[in-house]
Amino acid sequence: MRLTQKKIEEIMLSILGEEGLPLIKELSGKQNVSEFELADRLKKDIKIVRKMLYLLYNHNLVSFIRKKDKIKGWYIYYWTLQPESIKFSYVKRKKELLAKLQQRLEEEMRELFFTCPTRCVRLNFDQATDFEFHCPECGELLSQENNAERIETLRKKTAEVEAELEELMEKRKVRKAVTKARKKEVKARKREKRTVSSKKPSKVKKVKKTAKKK
Repeated sequence: MRLTQKKIEEIMLSILGEEGLPLIKELSGKQNVSEFELADRLKKDIKIVRKMLYLLYNHNLVSFIRKKDKIKGWYIYYWTLQPESIKFSYVKRKKELLAKLQQRLEEEMRELFFTCPTRCVRLNFDQATDFEFHCPECGELLSQENNAERIETLRKKTAEVEAELEELMEKRKVRKAVTKARKKEVKARKREKRTVSSKKPSKVKKVKKTAKKK
């Protein structure tokens, strides 16, 4: 899976909101960025920047190292994005989205829905029965909704997410296969080296003979 800026931002938006995007842009492609440097570039209070960084840290999306300032004596934290954790989070969220879409699609196909003329509420059959098919907000008579368009939209969205996940899983399989093949190649080279070294004639130490005294 190629970790594009768009994918990174999609994940971060769900955690930090729009306010956090400038922070992500400052961290992208860099390592061990000082929190004070980030606060200075973003023109934000250090406490606000730290809060966002710790929130990302709680989701395992960043790591940090700390170094003691020799002059001031306090610790400064240096932050780095974790690409592999971001990839994992992206796939996880897509799976969660797919599960929700499938559940909604199933409900739309199974249930009957009713709305009032002014669209105050949308109720399923059991809920509409509780209110005797009258809107609990405006009192108007409810009518059955034609949800064919809604179902079609959900089907398309579900198919899109399924296709993306399938592509991601296929790329992961290819990546694993390549890694496995490389490991086998390295092991084979090591075995070959051991075999060659074992075939080399061993050096015989020459022992000097000393003449025996009579």
